[in-house]
Amino acid sequence: MKSAQFYKTTAWKWFSRYILLKHSKNGIAKCCTCGKFLEINTRKCHAGHFVKVFDSNSTNFSTAFDEENVLPQCYQCNKYKGGDQFKMAFKLQELYGEEVIERLRIKSNQMFKLDKFTLELLAKEYKSKYDTLKEIKGKYW
Repeated sequence: MKSAQFYKTTAWKWFSRYILLKHSKNGIAKCCTCGKFLEINTRKCHAGHFVKVFDSNSTNFSTAFDEENVLPQCYQCNKYKGGDQFKMAFKLQELYGEEVIERLRIKSNQMFKLDKFTLELLAKEYKSKYDTLKEIKGKYW
């Protein structure tokens, strides 16, 4: 699977919406690396990975849908600064504890096949989580 295909999957759609909504207040999220405030339902607000899904010639599907690996990021930090992993690591440690970075690095070395069936299961899981969360936080899409 190529990058363009991955980010067009229904699983990614619902996962990213869930992550952005989870880390927002009144439809506004703060970029985890530069601190810019962003409306979550715009193209300027991304769900950025600490351990990249596509890194050079390798893929890290084992961490692609790990909620502790993804935070809101602005378009500039995610696209042009490569996710600014150094700053993102500090934010992840602040939110999830010191051991999160090592756990993600270990998990990224585990083989994981992202097939059609798995993507369908993930899409259903995160659509359900999103629907539950939108009842609490509101609907922004």
